[in-house]
Amino acid sequence: MLLAAAISVPPGVMLAGQAQAQQTTPTAEADDQGDIVVTGFRASQRSATKAKKSAAVILDAVSQDDVGRLPDLNIVEASRRITGVSVVGGADPTKNRDIYQRATIRGLDPRYNLVTIDGIPLASPDWIYRGARLDMLPASLVARIEAIKSVSAQYDPHALGGQINIVSKSAFDQNGKRFFVVNANGGYNDTAGKLVRGGGAAIRADATASTLFGPGEQFGVVASVEYQRLPSTARAELPGDTAGAGWSYFTAAGARTAFPGLSTGAVVPVRNQDYFFENLRTRLSGNLKLEWRPDAATQLSLFGGYYHDTDTETRYEALTLATGAAPAVTPTSGRFAQGDTQQGLTYQPVTRNTWLIDAKGRHDFGDGLILDTTLARSKATYRENRQMIKYDANPRAGAASNGYSAAFGYAYRIVDGRPRLTLNDLVAAASPDAYRALYFRDIHRDLDSTTDFVKVNLGYNAGADDRGLGLNVGAAVTRTDLAYDQRYLEYVPGTAANQAAFGTLNGILYPQTPATYETPGAPYLLVNRTAAWQRFDANRSLFIATDQRANNAADDFHDLETVKAGYVQGVFRADRFDVQAGVRYDDTGLVVDTNQVPTAKGATAYEPVRRRTGYGFWLPSALATVELGDGMRLRGGVSKTIGRPDYGQYAARTTFGVGTDGTLTVSTGNPNLKPREAWNYDLSYEWYLGGGGLISVAGFAKDIRNEIFTSTQQGPATLFQGTTYQTVFVSTPRNAARARVKGLEVSYTLDRIALVPGLGVNANFTLLDGSFDQPVSAAGVASGLPAVRRSSGLIQQPDYIANLTAFYVTGPIELRASYNRIGRAVQSVDGDTPTRDLYQEPRQQFDVQARATLRPGVELVGQVQNLTKAPFVVRQGIDRGLVNYFFPVGRTFWLGLSWKPKL
Repeated sequence: MLLAAAISVPPGVMLAGQAQAQQTTPTAEADDQGDIVVTGFRASQRSATKAKKSAAVILDAVSQDDVGRLPDLNIVEASRRITGVSVVGGADPTKNRDIYQRATIRGLDPRYNLVTIDGIPLASPDWIYRGARLDMLPASLVARIEAIKSVSAQYDPHALGGQINIVSKSAFDQNGKRFFVVNANGGYNDTAGKLVRGGGAAIRADATASTLFGPGEQFGVVASVEYQRLPSTARAELPGDTAGAGWSYFTAAGARTAFPGLSTGAVVPVRNQDYFFENLRTRLSGNLKLEWRPDAATQLSLFGGYYHDTDTETRYEALTLATGAAPAVTPTSGRFAQGDTQQGLTYQPVTRNTWLIDAKGRHDFGDGLILDTTLARSKATYRENRQMIKYDANPRAGAASNGYSAAFGYAYRIVDGRPRLTLNDLVAAASPDAYRALYFRDIHRDLDSTTDFVKVNLGYNAGADDRGLGLNVGAAVTRTDLAYDQRYLEYVPGTAANQAAFGTLNGILYPQTPATYETPGAPYLLVNRTAAWQRFDANRSLFIATDQRANNAADDFHDLETVKAGYVQGVFRADRFDVQAGVRYDDTGLVVDTNQVPTAKGATAYEPVRRRTGYGFWLPSALATVELGDGMRLRGGVSKTIGRPDYGQYAARTTFGVGTDGTLTVSTGNPNLKPREAWNYDLSYEWYLGGGGLISVAGFAKDIRNEIFTSTQQGPATLFQGTTYQTVFVSTPRNAARARVKGLEVSYTLDRIALVPGLGVNANFTLLDGSFDQPVSAAGVASGLPAVRRSSGLIQQPDYIANLTAFYVTGPIELRASYNRIGRAVQSVDGDTPTRDLYQEPRQQFDVQARATLRPGVELVGQVQNLTKAPFVVRQGIDRGLVNYFFPVGRTFWLGLSWKPKL
């Protein structure tokens, strides 16, 4: 009603009401020029609107407020508020997923959207994604978060959806010569401490200071530091397995039906997995920027940043497997005569470190000639030590494999797409003495990445205030050196006698026995990691080391990627019209070192293999803006961009796995992957209402070739280690024939509503429609599938994104409520079997925040995140009727102080 009333007021009346409200609101103060100084969320909203209006490309943004805070407590949460931006969690469902990590722009997977700081790419602490994880970057660094949606020739073209650019603070941007602010928040996550260890307090604290100094105050310095401590606990279930294979299909007579295709028969749970996570994340970061502006023509800056993230996670697991026939299957129930149950833990601390140093220079030579230069180096490391301990009800000695027994067979019911099992012998399942050692594993994963970046741009008459014809000419080089190494040790009892001598779970368990979701009556048996390893060390002679040459050699790779680019861009600006058009040539050279797996019987030596490849593209772009008057403008653009493969996808590494049912699974890289290419079409209407007011409508379409996705398909009979396997599944990244996405973005911002002057709103809605084509295997075609199958969306592309934020200011109090909803998104696609496609279900989050000014410069801030405790849910199957993954997320309560003294 308020939105309708506000929109129905004529613009002149609305703006007059705004001006009157600005003059009478108690928190507004006039500066020496008579301008209105706005504070709080209203200040961040106005700054973001100003950035959109002054940008030379199509972008949306979220900005810090006058106290140096984002409207949310971290970068990822804040980026959700940007029109057309959604956020995703981790890519590994066997790890904690209670926190968003990366952003998608207009439905394009984070793999193909660049993350930069002041336009500079960062080294990646990950072999799956390029660039930094947003959740690692400190909020204290940020002046503004930009989602750049239409890139010009000056930008890196690895931006199919766009580019997330973090604009860092500048000492010359502050109102006054000095700036100092401290924000300190204590929090409570209502899931933390619910298992073995007490969670303790959540902490977020940061401090930022800047000043100008020297003769004529030509020098500036900005320094910031931030610390976070984030504990959590989560009880999750994964009945569908990571690739959806935990659900299978059986005929009424109990025989497993064949994949691929939709399959026939009734759905049956064959791999039922419960997880309990204890997590503690700590983050520490620091930034320092030195600036020199000796005159109006010259700017130099030196920036250094350090970003540290430690994620210490303990994952407890209860896994129940089935084998053989499933007699008397119905659509919602059935039973297995034999099964197996495992109890275990994985301790998997991960440490990521990223360093960045860059030097930027700008000089105006006069007569419209301006030179911009950037030189940067960033380095990232990833260190993981995964310790895995597993006990099994039916372990086989001498190998990490299990048998089955009647005691652990089960009957099942399917309730709301979830399996609920009744084990044949619940007493045995709950007894520590029923389990013996299956394996002890010690796995180290190391990644080291370095990115060097240099860019030079020479502009003539191309500034925002210049008129007439102008020109930008530039070149850039990005060199990325990334190496991944895995060291894998696995120990199993050598004989059945050794298994018996080593003992059961008795004596190495915590006293807690929390309930599982999927096996009621058979609880978690929580392994004490320290006690278990002490027992192992004391009885080391009972174990043998298994052959892990495949894991130690096949996964290792080294990528050296060099991208050289040159561009030219013409500019024409008039008072009410401007156009920029250019072309960029982007040339990529790649050297990949991997180890070739031996496939001949008896062969053991892995041979190093070096592969050289490369590709080059001409990438044109054009963008025009027309001022329509009364604050209205129209923008239209067309551009061509690319999406380079992940570093891990480049590596043509191959691993083989043989299942207990005789199935051979082949996981391999694809040396023939091409980067995907997109033609992008944009049209945007913007109406700036004054102050922070904005109405914006944008339509876009992307026509994509060589879409990259990871597909599992049935392969031909394969000879491996002297045995020919008839049932083979191959998982590999592939190029689809074609993909497309189109969408509509609508946003409305008004920081003062005429009827209620203290009330402001920010609302946006994005509607997305995408799909890609993928080839079906020969076996799939033979089963009746078409040769090409069209997906229901791009990977990680929701069908809609909605945001609504309302805030109210009265005297020293500011209240804010924010609602974010992300629609259904395809998470992964099985090439041959649509029932194994995985879908992230719609998720909504409701957050509230309150600020109270206690005295000038001191605010009390409270916030509740995820007020309704919305979980993450992944589904699969016909009409998405089956749960693949369920991950609950609790509420987090924050209370803190913000201090900004007047200097």
